[in-house]
Amino acid sequence: MPIHIYLSNNSVRNTTISCDSLGIHYTASKAKKIVSLSRRDITTNANVVVGEFELHSFRKDRIKVGPNGQWQDTQDYFEGLGMFSTSLTFPSNNGMKYTWKDHWGYTIMTHSGDKDTLIKYHRHTVKSSYLEVLDSSIMTELDTVLLTFLIAERKKRDIQAAAEAGASAGGG
Repeated sequence: MPIHIYLSNNSVRNTTISCDSLGIHYTASKAKKIVSLSRRDITTNANVVVGEFELHSFRKDRIKVGPNGQWQDTQDYFEGLGMFSTSLTFPSNNGMKYTWKDHWGYTIMTHSGDKDTLIKYHRHTVKSSYLEVLDSSIMTELDTVLLTFLIAERKKRDIQAAAEAGASAGGG
């Protein structure tokens, strides 16, 4: 049975990501250029930063994975990352590689090199958007999965906005 993880709004920079029935509660917040993702630790009731990222227009993007992670270029973290790429392949703590990609208008996550969808993002404007987890085995990697999802979705939206701006400027 799929698990639904809801976003409190459509922002990928300032939102709450949660599944109350499973006790999952994350917060994405932006301060200056840095977006932080923190998880509510139910044992201590404290927020633990699980990762951060910085996306720039004219400088290299950076990512920090884990509470004690070091900043690194996203080009070094993601495989095959290009300026206009909507596909992001990343390593997880379990040794597996996963890919976020656009598929028929949805952002989906698969095992790298596999077509089976593990997670599908349902973006809505009227009701709550949510991530549909189709394979519960990835729940142990949720910190990294959600951090990379925020980056993949932000990049997808930036590419769409640039395409729309080009079209409205007389390009189409």
